[in-house]
Amino acid sequence: MKGLFLAAVALPALMCASARACEGQVGKTIYEDTFADDSGGWDISPPLTAIKPPSLLITLNANSTNVGSQVLTFHANEADYCLEGTIPKALAPDTNFALGVEFWATDYRNFWLAMFGSDGTVSLWNQANGVWTSIAKVLNAPGFKADGSNALRVTTLGGKIAISLNGQPVKMVRAQIPEGELRFGVYGQVDKGTDGAPPIVVSSYKVTSGQ
Repeated sequence: MKGLFLAAVALPALMCASARACEGQVGKTIYEDTFADDSGGWDISPPLTAIKPPSLLITLNANSTNVGSQVLTFHANEADYCLEGTIPKALAPDTNFALGVEFWATDYRNFWLAMFGSDGTVSLWNQANGVWTSIAKVLNAPGFKADGSNALRVTTLGGKIAISLNGQPVKMVRAQIPEGELRFGVYGQVDKGTDGAPPIVVSSYKVTSGQ
């Protein structure tokens, strides 16, 4: 999934900047995990995904360049999702890593995805029946930190998807919420897999009602 377009636009006060984006979540807590143990209901696929306290690790390789992991025991439709995580720097120009929030998921072939890459790109995707559609991509997203942890936040309220990175508004689009009980999770990818690459590290994941 490559290519870049669209500039960042202003988002509402709900997405205002803060020192750590996940601290700004409001509403009732639907789900929260800091990976102290493996009781969070995650669908884990060793060795690609594993919970090793205090983190969820995504370890990709030459044969597996992307993987998703969803929570099987909680659901959310209109919500405020936020993860904090660290991605490796690109090992070469064609080895960009990315970490994202899966939401509005009915299964692993039908979900929405917001993610940030090690090149500073933030993007929004939809997968329907296994077919990917690019919704929006922003180059050099405001707030991106090339070193250290990044907080990616996605709200799905009032028929709008709003994305911020480290408290900085990045993109908003209007979208229709699918019907049914919808799952959420994480997604990791690398453009070109390499054996022995360092893992993508997710340190926290929280979902609130957002209102």
